[in-house]
Amino acid sequence: MRFDGPALLCLLTLSSAAVAADKPAATSLTKLYQSYENAGNSALSMAEYDTRVRFSAVVLDQTTSMDDTPILQATEAGEEAEYARLMGEDEAQSKKLGALKIGAKFTATCTVGFTSGTDYLNLKDCTVE
Repeated sequence: MRFDGPALLCLLTLSSAAVAADKPAATSLTKLYQSYENAGNSALSMAEYDTRVRFSAVVLDQTTSMDDTPILQATEAGEEAEYARLMGEDEAQSKKLGALKIGAKFTATCTVGFTSGTDYLNLKDCTVE
């Protein structure tokens, strides 16, 4: 099958759009948290809800869930307030999150998860770069 001119251009445009749709939006943790606050501390009302976002942050603290899954508490460099809690996408990513030391800078891609009424944003399915 041969494609020429407009048909080929259309296929290339659709292909580029599909790749761009898979690429997570780059943002800052501060902007994400501000969006959460502007939405009345309800992630459901955020434009970023259930989308993948990429950001850099600093480890504020480490905790674990009831099933011993690492939960990383994160903030922006130079800040002391907790902006987000991150959970890994799988066991390997959870171990990477759990290995980060307090004060360490990192970059991650996460899905904005359900959060309501808390002082932090829930970020799930995280991968650490």
